[in-house]
Amino acid sequence: MFFTGSLKEELIMETEILGLMLGAVLPLYPLLIAIYQRMGRYDEIVEEFKRLRDEHEHVKEAYHGT
Repeated sequence: MFFTGSLKEELIMETEILGLMLGAVLPLYPLLIAIYQRMGRYDEIVEEFKRLRDEHEHVKEAYHGT
């Protein structure tokens, strides 16, 4: 495949830009995965807290009669 000079330069520039973007973004993936996992654990803790709070309200109503 033969390219004209300007098309070849344009492809090289796009490839360089793509390489720079990947070089900047790919190292962030382990960090993003760690954040995602922590958010999942936080959601589990929040759900457990809500369950305990509801259970407490139910027991409090039964104990105090309100």
